[in-house]
Amino acid sequence: MVHYKFTYFAVRGKGEFIRQLFALAGVEFEDDRFSLGPLGRAVSRDMEKWGELKKTTHFGQLPVLKFDGKELAQANAIAKYLGAEFGFNGSNPYEAALLDSIGIHYDDLFKACRPFYLSWHQISEQPMEEAYKVAVEPGRDEFFPPISKFLQESKSGFIVGEKVSWIDLLVADHCETFTRYNSHYLDKYPEVKAHMEKVHSIPAIKKWIQTRPDTEI
Repeated sequence: MVHYKFTYFAVRGKGEFIRQLFALAGVEFEDDRFSLGPLGRAVSRDMEKWGELKKTTHFGQLPVLKFDGKELAQANAIAKYLGAEFGFNGSNPYEAALLDSIGIHYDDLFKACRPFYLSWHQISEQPMEEAYKVAVEPGRDEFFPPISKFLQESKSGFIVGEKVSWIDLLVADHCETFTRYNSHYLDKYPEVKAHMEKVHSIPAIKKWIQTRPDTEI
């Protein structure tokens, strides 16, 4: 049996949807987390441990997945690999490519939200409310219209194809983060809100959410 070790910080961020992939597939994994303190830095012994690990990773970043003596970095690459292994990367090459295109589209949203994340981690002095208005909302309104169209055309309620995919988990977790912060985040995108609720009602995902370490972001 393959031993998977998934290393990321003790936040949801760019790691939670990958953890949910394991839960969805019913595959055990080592959930290796580095605690974060003020300024988004790993705390105490975790800082020293991360400093040593950082030198050995492909890009000096997390998340990292290790298995069978191999290492894979970058969240979407990890998710695509596991999605293909576990059956959540579309039903054919075209669907897999569509999922990949949405993942690239999502990267623009994640970058747009960066000022908010910096504010939350106390790296930036910009108030979170201001960062939300000037960064998150414009990013949201660029990202979600195409996603809404995918969902309007979907017969399954998932973004692409007839079954849940790694992209569904990624988008739903993003929505959870920002609807926690602002309950009106998805008011203009009812299809997306329904999608988040659908994904989070999948029994394996629902159980994971109920039992995981809870973090705001």
